[in-house]
Amino acid sequence: MKKTLFILFAIAVAFGPALAAEKCAGIEAGAKAYNESDFERAIDEWRTCVDNGMEDADLFYNLGNAYFRSGKLGFSIYYYKMALRLRATDDDIMHNLKFAQAMTRDKVEEDEEENPILTGLFKAHHALSLKAQLFTLLALFWIITLVLIARKLVIGETRKNICTGIVFALTTVFCVIGASAAYKVIVLETEITGVVTAADADVTSAPSDKSQTLNTLSEGTSFEVISVQGNFAEIRLGEKIKGFVKLSEVGIIK
Repeated sequence: MKKTLFILFAIAVAFGPALAAEKCAGIEAGAKAYNESDFERAIDEWRTCVDNGMEDADLFYNLGNAYFRSGKLGFSIYYYKMALRLRATDDDIMHNLKFAQAMTRDKVEEDEEENPILTGLFKAHHALSLKAQLFTLLALFWIITLVLIARKLVIGETRKNICTGIVFALTTVFCVIGASAAYKVIVLETEITGVVTAADADVTSAPSDKSQTLNTLSEGTSFEVISVQGNFAEIRLGEKIKGFVKLSEVGIIK
């Protein structure tokens, strides 16, 4: 019984942030402003929802579009990446992100060749959002529990074996989805990236305004965040660029 309560508590805790993202009044006001080509007002309206803690792929995607239409490439890439983090296989988000990234000055070489097996596994892994996976796990948990109860109540070895087979199949699905969800949680908690949102950002040798400038990254450039130290983020870009950038000049995706 204690294990059952622990599992339910863990799932409930995981649901907390997802269920907290309720509708914001700024959504409709922002959409109206966007349709009227008032992109700055649309940004202001939608940002109020973000500031109130709303995390939604459509909201981030719309913000990315509004920032792009207003000429702010860095913020558009930042919000496209935020949207993609919640909906990793969305073709529209990926298309707009790639289009925006193609306009940045700093280019980082990426592998062109794709492994079809890895691509298939990636799509399967992201077929359901983390929220959908958690709901599925909760549903499977109760179905398995009910089948186990039914197994004790049914009469006859054949029926008991059928129940056992159903439990085995559902448990296998539960474990696969659980492993995928756990990996997503780990990535969300540990993998941190950033985007230059200012016109450019100096990469310095130390987290100080007086330190030596090693490189300068242009607006929209993405990088890996190693740590945050005060008003600076320690970053890495490829094999050659490593140092510190001001937090006021970048957006951190985590």
